[in-house]
Amino acid sequence: MLKNFNQNLIEKKAKLILAISGGIDSMVLFDYLVKLKDKYELSLYIVHIDHQKRANSHKDAEFVKNQAKIYNLPFFSKKLQINDELNFHHYSHIKRYEFFVEIANKVNAEKIVLAHNLNDLAETILMRLNRGSSFEGYRGILPKVKYKNKTIIRPMLYSSRDDILTYQKKYDVKYREDSSNQEDDYTRNRFRHIILPKLKQENPQYLDKFLQFSNYQTMAYDLIDDLSENFLQSLVLNKTSISLNKDDLLAQKEIIQFEVIKKIINHLTCNSLEISFANLNDIISLISNEKPNLYLKLAENLYIYKRYDKILFQTKPKKENSFNITVNDFNKYYINNDYEIIITKKLIKTYDYMYKLCYNSLDSVFPFTIRNRRPGDRLDIKIGTKKLKDFFIDKKINIDKRDSLPIMINKSNKIFYIPGLFKLESSGDNLLYIYVNKI
Repeated sequence: MLKNFNQNLIEKKAKLILAISGGIDSMVLFDYLVKLKDKYELSLYIVHIDHQKRANSHKDAEFVKNQAKIYNLPFFSKKLQINDELNFHHYSHIKRYEFFVEIANKVNAEKIVLAHNLNDLAETILMRLNRGSSFEGYRGILPKVKYKNKTIIRPMLYSSRDDILTYQKKYDVKYREDSSNQEDDYTRNRFRHIILPKLKQENPQYLDKFLQFSNYQTMAYDLIDDLSENFLQSLVLNKTSISLNKDDLLAQKEIIQFEVIKKIINHLTCNSLEISFANLNDIISLISNEKPNLYLKLAENLYIYKRYDKILFQTKPKKENSFNITVNDFNKYYINNDYEIIITKKLIKTYDYMYKLCYNSLDSVFPFTIRNRRPGDRLDIKIGTKKLKDFFIDKKINIDKRDSLPIMINKSNKIFYIPGLFKLESSGDNLLYIYVNKI
């Protein structure tokens, strides 16, 4: 039997999707599971992706289809449409997994079986160390992970390529050789052909050491994952925006800060955005900065805003709230979707903000303007005037609220009312009310 094959990943009577390329690894997996089929009462479904990167790639599909037919196993295949505008490896990875899940849903299978081995694990860890990754990513490949509504298992992950070759020779397992595996054009092939043999010379047991490294990383990450999930439970996780208190986040250990940020971004972007270590440091720098209002755009679908002690992650940029309304009479007015403003002589019992405006003639009141702030705005105060910007800073009003607040300007072009913040004294024998309600 195959050395170190993890049969604990396979339950009796399981329905399994087998991702079979036709190469030696996947065909050994195919052969091994066929041998287990009757004993475990397994239902096997063979799935093949034709990447169309080689002129004879269709022959791989034909070979796998014939092997499935020999054992009377259902066969499903898909030709991958070539898209030269996208990164091929990333694009093909997504499309492969989408197809695996599609077939798993179709046949009501819970598990997708992949043929990764111990050499693949070592290659992946080295590649990620070389290019940079997250603490989670440095674990390399895992034997069991959740993907959408399915479970991906890799029962050969602890078997080396030598173990697989030994099994193939012993049982004369038929397979097709992919000529591109011998070329060094791809990063993984260079690690496979050049770097790993050097490591083997230094230590023949190097693969076991990579497995040990992966296991240590996994144990540590499990703790980090639990602590970051505990923090996230206090947040409201919407699909388009998530806010948190900066001091609460900065009180955590730095690795937990990183993981919380990474999880928030993964949630908002559906795991479609790869965040680098430099990105994480930039976000932490923004959060830690003493300036109260900052902004960072990481991608077209990720915007991060700092507003005093609040940090907001959004999938879209903040909308412009520019408005300018002329008020000519008693009426009801709406400011975007933020405020309702009522100009009346009647008393209203319930309101958020209210201003009593005294006057002698309505000609001195109307028309007046309701708008958002503009550069150069100033307030009349007891000892002169003050920049509106400085007033907002003193009151610790975040920049988004500054832009959306309705500011009322009289006929003399002076600010006479900002709801909840500023009132200019008025005089006269008559009285009207300005009621402002937040929507």
